[in-house]
Amino acid sequence: MTLNDYQRRAMETCLPESENFAYMMLNLVGEVGEIAGKVSKYIRKHKATIHYNKLYLPGLSDEEKGDLRKEAGDVLWQLAGLCTVMGWDLEDVARENLSKLADRKQRGVIASEGDNR
Repeated sequence: MTLNDYQRRAMETCLPESENFAYMMLNLVGEVGEIAGKVSKYIRKHKATIHYNKLYLPGLSDEEKGDLRKEAGDVLWQLAGLCTVMGWDLEDVARENLSKLADRKQRGVIASEGDNR
């Protein structure tokens, strides 16, 4: 499946009242927050740790790991929706991002702040 196939199929499940910038943007932020909230609870319950900026999930059940994957899927759906209401193809956004990152890496500024450096 391509990203554009995903985008098209995902938007077939979108309610008409949700096809707008405010809904897609605010819910994208909310879905990212849900992942962060789950991870923070797993850390609090000693089911997960962050060590040297890497997330370890040794105490999570398969169900809990599946829940995180589902949340990641929700983030993807919302991003596809945001791109749709902006009139963008998800594949174009991905391709442009990879091109930008490759250019930054080639110029030795991969860790720069901002897109035009």
